[in-house]
Amino acid sequence: MPASQPPLLRPPLLILLLICSAGMWTYWNRAPAALHAANIRTGLPQANALTDLYPRWYGSRELLLHHRDPYGAEVSREIQIAYYGRALNPWVQTDRLDQERFAYPLYVVFLLLPIVPLEFATVRIVVWWFLAAVTAASLWFWLRFLRFHLSIIDLVAILILALSSIPVMQGLSFLQLGLLVAALIAGAAACAASGQLFLAGMLMAVATIKPQMAVLPIAWFLLWTAGAWRPRRLLLFGFGATLAALILASELLLPAWMIRYPKSLTAYSEYTNSKSFLGTIFSANWSWVIAIVALLAVGWLGWKVRREPADSVWFAIVLAFVLLLTVTVVPTVNASFNQVLLLPAFLLAFQHRRELLRGSRLRHLTLYAVTGLALLPWLLAPIVALARPDLRNPLYSVLWSAPLLSSFALPLATAAILILLGSGLARNSVDTNAAQT
Repeated sequence: MPASQPPLLRPPLLILLLICSAGMWTYWNRAPAALHAANIRTGLPQANALTDLYPRWYGSRELLLHHRDPYGAEVSREIQIAYYGRALNPWVQTDRLDQERFAYPLYVVFLLLPIVPLEFATVRIVVWWFLAAVTAASLWFWLRFLRFHLSIIDLVAILILALSSIPVMQGLSFLQLGLLVAALIAGAAACAASGQLFLAGMLMAVATIKPQMAVLPIAWFLLWTAGAWRPRRLLLFGFGATLAALILASELLLPAWMIRYPKSLTAYSEYTNSKSFLGTIFSANWSWVIAIVALLAVGWLGWKVRREPADSVWFAIVLAFVLLLTVTVVPTVNASFNQVLLLPAFLLAFQHRRELLRGSRLRHLTLYAVTGLALLPWLLAPIVALARPDLRNPLYSVLWSAPLLSSFALPLATAAILILLGSGLARNSVDTNAAQT
């Protein structure tokens, strides 16, 4: 984009964005102390600030340095002692919480190899900055995938907004590898759009370190590959070769690990009592019905556009829908930090805002309402950040929870925006074809 082209975001909007982002950072940095005190009152074992990365780091360290099974009961017991001060008893009701096991495919140790020799205090600093950089890179990947060119001012503004979002801040606080997986999916999409299909397949294979986040995007990539097999088969070759290499190398490192891993994953879903996003807002029966209908609808749309090129808007819309489904229907992907997968949907909406704004006044009002719902966490955070913490006052807990709870509206807002965008593009296509005939 030429440097002379003015930014899309106007100065008043940029100032409001910076205020909301600063408020969000202030809010989030004051939040952990309040949560810590609230946990003490419950009588639950008190976890320290080891983050979600610690079990993966400790398990990798024990395997690579001491040749111990990271899925074993002894390693799990040591991780629990580090977290809670004692080993957990799954038969005790108050101990039925996250047992902090090594619940990843074994080949995650290859990614963690550079930090295995370091002390965890150093690891926390290094990985925090690494994940922040990875998140910034994922934004760049999505923009390349969408062929969306922004001015420097707009790019910096969107980056600040993304880094100050609750999903990203929560992911950075927990040192969640989900941020890395989201970047790998973004990189794969960018590679596919630029014709580097073998590399796209390789990145998707590495993304299976969190299979629950990667399974639906992989399904869409494979369906798209089947839509034009000969020119796209390199994607499957890259995926298959890389995944096979990772599995075989892991087998040499720890024979029969693939028997231990499913048991650990099953135990994880049981002791966390994982529900999907839909399962938290609907009854069990209705959540399954809605999930099946949504999967069938997105599957039908993917089948219809499977022959579209990877740099087309319809490929991007289907991928955005698939990532939305990952966040809403997969039981172990319902935490707020996984909502980083929704980023391409909002970039799509920003890129095609003119198509979104075409139509009736009711459509405009719906779009404005949905946009306000999506931005609600940023709007509430500066207000909450000004409040003085007072845990003796139950109203403060409600006030503090407002931005975090409002972030759960992001998937609903994303669904509405994608439906409006898809219907708008389809209507414009029909109108264009009618005019040509």
